Amino acid sequence: MRRTTVAQDLVIRGTGIHRGGQIELHLHPGDAGIVFIQGGTRIAAVPDNVVDTRLNTTLGADGARIATVEHLMSAFYGLGVTDCEVAVTGDEMPAMDGSALEFVTRIRDAGLKELGGEVPEIVIREAVRVEQGDAWVEVVPGEFSVAYEIDFTEEAIGSQRFSFTGREYAAQIAPARTFGLLRDVEMMRSLGLALGGGLHNAVVVDGSEVLNPEGLRFADEFVRHKILDILGDLWTLGAPLKGQVRAHKANHRLHIELARKICELPGVRG
Repeated sequence: MRRTTVAQDLVIRGTGIHRGGQIELHLHPGDAGIVFIQGGTRIAAVPDNVVDTRLNTTLGADGARIATVEHLMSAFYGLGVTDCEVAVTGDEMPAMDGSALEFVTRIRDAGLKELGGEVPEIVIREAVRVEQGDAWVEVVPGEFSVAYEIDFTEEAIGSQRFSFTGREYAAQIAPARTFGLLRDVEMMRSLGLALGGGLHNAVVVDGSEVLNPEGLRFADEFVRHKILDILGDLWTLGAPLKGQVRAHKANHRLHIELARKICELPGVRG
């Protein structure tokens, strides 16, 4: 993969899903990997800088924290962006419509440019697996793919499985929105979270019902969003994977644990 950054400065504005504040992102061409900037603090988007994986992926360093970076990171994956500076006014990413689609559209419209050199792929030569109860995620040798399976008791979601081979990210993965259960949304709001969330930026399920008037974008939108998430979390590796990723009922914690274990493998690049 050629090292690639944004072709010009780009401003993206929106509402944070948890705190409900107005967030402004300034994307700048860069050449030092993907770096988030809050105030004067630079936070490289690498697994070691992930400080929280409850409900989202949060980066932090030197007292600064930026939450819910996974959707923008997923968009960077889908567009092949390896280097970018992301200055953030606030402590979380804007939710947009709950997917990565607007990030993809805005960045693609602004243009991309190649930098000198290539990013060597991360070659998986032995199986790596992490588990948490009956949930797990692993990567095994082979050509790149992600096979994800979820299983919810809520009838509106149920059991879903989807496989992604790296093609047509913008059409197949980017539009899939984040989702939540109505009872969980009510609980989170009582804790001061999900204050900016609603049917405009998430799919909300109550038993057998999808509460969004427009319905789903895909019949299996839920599992596609999980693939969106894991692609963003694994893009903290900063390079494409040559390996088959498989996940069952996983979450951000397991995604990042897998990324950290991959970093520990000897001789994985090239």
